[in-house]
Amino acid sequence: MDAGADTDVVVIGAGPVALFSVFQLGLYGLKCTLVDSLDRAGGQCAVLYPDKPIYDVPGFPKIDGLDLTARLLEQIAPFSPVFRLGSTATGFAQQPDGRFKVTLSQGEQLGASVVVLATGLGTFVPGEGEATLAVGPAAGWLLDRTKDAFIVDPERFQTSQPGVFAIGDACHYPGKLRLILSGFHEAALMTQAIRRISFPGGRTTLEYTTSSSRLKKKIEGALSSQE
Repeated sequence: MDAGADTDVVVIGAGPVALFSVFQLGLYGLKCTLVDSLDRAGGQCAVLYPDKPIYDVPGFPKIDGLDLTARLLEQIAPFSPVFRLGSTATGFAQQPDGRFKVTLSQGEQLGASVVVLATGLGTFVPGEGEATLAVGPAAGWLLDRTKDAFIVDPERFQTSQPGVFAIGDACHYPGKLRLILSGFHEAALMTQAIRRISFPGGRTTLEYTTSSSRLKKKIEGALSSQE
């Protein structure tokens, strides 16, 4: 495994839902590395509709894909995520110690306690002009799925592989809606499950950023370090 490649969570994908999961996980001290085949964050928002208005993101009467991506990147900056852009995750395997080894297209390997699949509807590949969406390696991963999405438990968002989670367009459960706001909700619920795996026996009650002195201190301290 490459030096410096170990992290708490490897997030495969760097679209809006993947970016928001970094914020949620960061609140509990979990460090994330994001892998995406594109050369920039934003996923479908950055490629398919960068300038197209989005009307159903809470708090924004209208926002385009590039602005939403920029705001999410600003929100997660205090948690110092690592981006491996221009790379495709070709597979992952759980090791004897319970951690996962994620293999990238260049042969690099990342180590993590948890893997989050935020692969959207496929993998973007270079084409003439803008990148195009294609079926990626995720189609061959041996996880329970339905059509183009991984089946998850809607309480935890864990796939059929313990320690591997899926959110956003990459997941399916009864009543699933393919909306960005639904993906944000999924990221929040998933985080609660991951923190129980990462910190067994620890604090289990939900903390609110508006009232938790611990979370306020973490966010404000991280913001100060960025100034």
